[in-house]
Amino acid sequence: MKKTLLLILLLMIVLPLSAEGGVDFSGEIQTIWGASVSGTDNNTSAGRFLLGETSFTGTLDAYYDKSSAFAEAAVSYDATSNQLDWRVNELWLDYTASFWGIRIGRQKTAWGKADGIDITNVICPKDMSSFSSMTSDNSKLAIDALRLSFTGNQFTLDAYWIPFFTPSKLPLDEGNQLRKFIIPENSPYPMSLGTIEKPEIDIWNGEYGLKVSGYFPLMDVSLYGFYGWDDTPVLDYNITAQGIQINGKYKRLSMIGIDMAIPVKEIVIRTEAAFFPQKYFSVIEQRNEISALAGVDWMPSSWTLTAQYFCDYVFGSLVQLERSKAYTHGMTINVSKTFINETLELSLSGLLNFNDLDSFISPAAEYSLSDQIKLSCGAYIFIPGSENDGEYGKYKDLSSAYIKAKFNF
Repeated sequence: MKKTLLLILLLMIVLPLSAEGGVDFSGEIQTIWGASVSGTDNNTSAGRFLLGETSFTGTLDAYYDKSSAFAEAAVSYDATSNQLDWRVNELWLDYTASFWGIRIGRQKTAWGKADGIDITNVICPKDMSSFSSMTSDNSKLAIDALRLSFTGNQFTLDAYWIPFFTPSKLPLDEGNQLRKFIIPENSPYPMSLGTIEKPEIDIWNGEYGLKVSGYFPLMDVSLYGFYGWDDTPVLDYNITAQGIQINGKYKRLSMIGIDMAIPVKEIVIRTEAAFFPQKYFSVIEQRNEISALAGVDWMPSSWTLTAQYFCDYVFGSLVQLERSKAYTHGMTINVSKTFINETLELSLSGLLNFNDLDSFISPAAEYSLSDQIKLSCGAYIFIPGSENDGEYGKYKDLSSAYIKAKFNF
């Protein structure tokens, strides 16, 4: 009886829209398998499966005149952890008039011009709960927000009110292969996870965002402002009779930023910067921080070349902080080329951290078997620095090769 009522309700919604508006349904089925490769951590044997996820993502897009609604949900099964996961990625309604619009519900948005590096892109949290999520192109989580937009000939303005805080998803479960990067396993003292304190759910603990963009013949410029919560907690280590207990707390975060995109013939120059006043680096220690990036994009013929330099500076003393260097910097590069009437794409992505000289390399090949099916293979290689593992080299035991199949409809 319940299934019949749900079917009738769905038909009542879909049929009127189909008659005068439109309803589009699309989806994606993806499977990725990956195993560790030799030359990694001594405790990791080559051939151990690190990736084994199969997922289905369905999207429903309904529109009628100036009104629309969008829903995207996904279900995935991870064979490496034997876990089934259901999630609602987006679910919102939207009204757009000639110069203004409003969107309410669970939604995603991206700030900034950077490729793969977050500078001003602080509005949506990350899914860092698994290796498959960490290496995914769509690792951002949605926020529950109200977005009010205004549009002019050369300007757009988006104002966000986010009443409910959504933190990044962390690998805190027992048995998670990424848990050791938060709770060290090789400590001489027993370590345990205590409580991670979230902000209370009330109207005063909301988040606010503002984006103003201008589009001009010589460049595109965007200004950003954000006041909310840091989506990753600061950790506090407490000595107890049983060992060391790790507790966490989410702290307030403010950000002002800017980005620009400047076309110069076939090249696009991108710049981006963000300032974080009095950001929390521990439960009580605050410092001013600035992050910046400069990049170039070049797409001659069937080639795509992207290069970026990024940096970050923390003002003041580092004595009370876990951070050892005030200035950190690095670069990324991505090169890809298509062959055989654009059915085959070969690519190489890399990142080098200049401080510890650790790096990340990802070669890949993707072939379009049909308009719906794509097959690909590649690798994720994490290389530690000569003296220290570094920010990316610490994942050296996760270096792996993978195969992937994707069906879109």
